[in-house]
Amino acid sequence: MENINNVTNEELDFSYYLNIIFKRFWLIVGMVAVGLVAAVLVNIFMRPAYKATVLMMINQEDAGKIDATPYGSFTSEEDYYRTQYQLLTSRSLLEKVYHNMDLGQYEQFANPSGLKKLEKALSVEPITRSRLVNVSATTYDPKLSAEIANKLANTFVAENISNRIFMGQDVIAALENTERSPEEQELLNSMPQVVNSDFIKTLKQQAAQLAGQEAQLSAKYTSKHPELMSVHNQLEAINQQINTETRRLVQSIKIELSGQFSGNNIRVVDPAVTPEKPVRPRKLLNLAIGLLAGGLLGLMIVFVLEFLDQSVKSSEDLEEKLGLPFLGFVPYEKKGKKKEAEYATMLKEGNFLMAENVRNVRTMLDFALSDNHNAPILISSSLQGEGKSHLSSNLLVAMAQAGKKVLLVDGDLRRARVHKVFRLSTEKGLSNIWDADPQKADYAYNVQSVKDVPNLFVMTAGQRPPNPAELLNTPKLADFIAWATKNYDQVVIDCPAILPVSDTLLWGKYIPRSVFVIKYGKTNAKLAKIALDKLQKAGIKVLGAVIGHYKPEGLSYGKYGYYKSYSYYSEDKK
Repeated sequence: MENINNVTNEELDFSYYLNIIFKRFWLIVGMVAVGLVAAVLVNIFMRPAYKATVLMMINQEDAGKIDATPYGSFTSEEDYYRTQYQLLTSRSLLEKVYHNMDLGQYEQFANPSGLKKLEKALSVEPITRSRLVNVSATTYDPKLSAEIANKLANTFVAENISNRIFMGQDVIAALENTERSPEEQELLNSMPQVVNSDFIKTLKQQAAQLAGQEAQLSAKYTSKHPELMSVHNQLEAINQQINTETRRLVQSIKIELSGQFSGNNIRVVDPAVTPEKPVRPRKLLNLAIGLLAGGLLGLMIVFVLEFLDQSVKSSEDLEEKLGLPFLGFVPYEKKGKKKEAEYATMLKEGNFLMAENVRNVRTMLDFALSDNHNAPILISSSLQGEGKSHLSSNLLVAMAQAGKKVLLVDGDLRRARVHKVFRLSTEKGLSNIWDADPQKADYAYNVQSVKDVPNLFVMTAGQRPPNPAELLNTPKLADFIAWATKNYDQVVIDCPAILPVSDTLLWGKYIPRSVFVIKYGKTNAKLAKIALDKLQKAGIKVLGAVIGHYKPEGLSYGKYGYYKSYSYYSEDKK
């Protein structure tokens, strides 16, 4: 059972968010259109850029060779390749390319910050699990892009050779000299290939033994002694062998170095060619980004507006923001071409959404008045123009149609409107009951019947008096209410808005029950709360609230899909 409730709550939440989206659907569509237009403008006005790419191969140098790693030793292959990628965009290399190609003459690379602009135009992209790397240049000129990419690659290869030669220049000088100085000879003798030669090591050991024997024999014999001469000749032969082997190794080193310089460990595999198509703008991608960004921006704006919206739009808003019972919706009706009365829909045959909702409010009000069905009620709102008179007139028509003898009193002596709704004269009305003339002050005299609605009677506000608050604050008002309650089954007072004036509170001294009207999407919850606090402090009980001027938006009718989806409430077409 708990799982079912959780699923239901998730579905309601999902429906709530969808309702927010569809409620302002055209705003989202508008933002998507703006994003699309922006993307089109970018595609039109963005200057085309062309990208040329050189494919290079970088082989790691052999650390065992005499000229290896001109930049020092590396702990791993990854370190070596990272170093090469950084060197490809080093400042010294870029300066050579920049000056050799005279790039300052081009607008894209003009000073100041010409080198920075060149650096931004270059990219180094290693190919995973290989020794290959793409070196690219992006400019507004396709030919220039290829030239820069090729120049950078070739300069890097040449720099690599130069660094290797620089590292071995002392060795090269010693190799090239036929008559070497003692220092150069010592340099060659100390080379790893010579020092580590096993053959030379053996010869040197033999030479050391013969030198020892020669020293011993020299102490006993003269230089002409046959045995001493034999050892001396053997020692000279071995030294000659050592020199011969050393020269052979030096020559092989020279040959090895020459071969490495010509081959190099870095080379260009595929030179850059002039690109035929620009890489920017990417028109389809820009259009997709524009659509997506517009949609996301539209959604963000919709939810921000919903978050900032303090208006009341649903029964949940009434309960959460105002703590009021929900009596029903009164839909917004567009006025037809003919000047029909505001209550015209209530008189038509058939099941109309407007009429059914007003009858629903009537029923809910009967339940709210269960302790006294004939008790008079006030109808008011927080501010002017929130639909009090519209609700009052249609609700009284519905009550009259139910067989009740009802009286609607326009209690707004400042901005009367009921007489316009029913097209009645203002010569008679509420303001007359304070008249000194007994005939004009007669209650029944100031009540007018509505011709097209049996059982419905109206007391308009009459002529506007100069002091409405003073009149309403007299005992005469209590006497009138007692008379009206005695002579009619239901008395409804269409009161002024609460916040601008205190007239409603004066009515509330004698009629302590009220219906509060909310204008859908317009009534501010904070202002409504202030108005309700005034009613509460005045001792007026709010029976509930009606949301008027409702406009179906989103996926449901105020989160009550029944009212919108059932064809029972669709208008009859005759």
